[in-house]
Amino acid sequence: MDEVKISALFLDFCQSFPREDMIELKIMHTRRVVENAIRIMEHEGFSAGLYSLGVCTAWLHDVGRFQQFQRYRTFSDRQSVDHALLGCSEVLRLGWLDSVSATERNLVLHAIAFHNLRDLPERLSEDEYRLSALVRDADKLDIFRVLDQAIESGYLTAHPEIYWGLPIARSPSEAVVAAVREGKSVDYADVCSLADFVFIQLAWCSGGLVFAESLRMALARKVVETRRDYLCTLLPGSTDVICQCCSGVLEKMKRRLEYGA
Repeated sequence: MDEVKISALFLDFCQSFPREDMIELKIMHTRRVVENAIRIMEHEGFSAGLYSLGVCTAWLHDVGRFQQFQRYRTFSDRQSVDHALLGCSEVLRLGWLDSVSATERNLVLHAIAFHNLRDLPERLSEDEYRLSALVRDADKLDIFRVLDQAIESGYLTAHPEIYWGLPIARSPSEAVVAAVREGKSVDYADVCSLADFVFIQLAWCSGGLVFAESLRMALARKVVETRRDYLCTLLPGSTDVICQCCSGVLEKMKRRLEYGA
């Protein structure tokens, strides 16, 4: 696939939307996801063909977010539509994959469709799995960055659409805490507060990142520590459970790196 062509098509597509904060945020997010994907692939031995597909899929993974926000003014799939499936429809409608083989087209569409699922489907081919896991890891790593910057700048409070408009002053739910402690993905139906929203990301650190380089990047960027400190400040009555969960997540991450991700 032509990485330069796909990136140009995506950036031109973005010009058709109003230049507002949430649109700019998604453009920058996509650029960072591409950067993350390239770094992961360079450390994880991707073949040349899959490398090219990885770069292109990173550019395309969130195409559905733009129409989603324009139509519904939210990034919550629960309150609107599945942005990944909408993205697949957009890519097909725009004809961006018309010139590639059916095999490549299906790999890219599957990776887009799977990138926001709680867990990857079973029985994927090796290429499907690696490409889908790549996009999911690269996406998560930049979602960490987006939340970090929003917390630091105060942007988060001013833009509740980032965290689905959830209540702020509420402790994490028992089901979400249990999932993080057990190294499982969080069921979005259990997410009832900003703390739960942040705990989703702790669960990603615990068991949701596939590649060793992704774990190294998350540890180097102190993703867990930033969320621990923020939540302890936000919810002083829940510091014990927050600190215990975060300590457990850090231990799991380091153990996975030591014994193989």
